[in-house]
Amino acid sequence: MLQPIVLTLFVSTSVLLFVLSLIGLPLALTRMPADFFSRPERRRLRLAERKRPFWFVVLRILKNTLGGVLLVLGLLMLFVPGQGLLTIFVALFLLDFPGKRRLQRWVISRPAVHRPINALRRRARRPPLELPPRSPYATLAQSRGASGHRG
Repeated sequence: MLQPIVLTLFVSTSVLLFVLSLIGLPLALTRMPADFFSRPERRRLRLAERKRPFWFVVLRILKNTLGGVLLVLGLLMLFVPGQGLLTIFVALFLLDFPGKRRLQRWVISRPAVHRPINALRRRARRPPLELPPRSPYATLAQSRGASGHRG
């Protein structure tokens, strides 16, 4: 049996993450550049890595720490009430790991993900997200006006 303080901590964390996801996720998705998933990466273009200031390194460490904490909390929320899958999803986008860009492009190319995001962006008067060029869905979405909806 869980101690009352532990249960209170789980519930309050779950509620806080739910509220943050209701506010933060739509905000991040509408502020994201339309070519975020379709533009080439600096490494692939063989552009020189520029030296980063100290604060950039500190922010990157904090971002990865937050991603790690959210990943652990998301895994816990799979077994207790909360937004477990959504929290894991957000954590994977915050963390830096090999194959992250490929995973992001794979997720965004799913019509079940791409269509609602572009509907949200349309309501915010933002251009639709461009699908990655190698996606089998790219030509389908572009033929539907890049939003995934039949016009």
